[in-house]
Amino acid sequence: MGHNYAKPARAEGRLAQLIARLPDDWGVEIERPPHGGWMISVHKSDGEVISGPPESSLLEALEAMWRLLGPPERGERHTP
Repeated sequence: MGHNYAKPARAEGRLAQLIARLPDDWGVEIERPPHGGWMISVHKSDGEVISGPPESSLLEALEAMWRLLGPPERGERHTP
């Protein structure tokens, strides 16, 4: 029986991975609405704005935004 010795990424590492996936020419707006939670909006270079749903943590809000955006298209992957 094999063992997986890899440690799962901590919240800080997951946050850094998600932010690194965004292109440099996109703006990111992080909001904390008065009723609590976190919301992320992405401002693309073409002027389009995509807003994610409110989530209970900042990490969950970024992950929800990444699910909305989907993976970058081939050849458009951006490095940090």
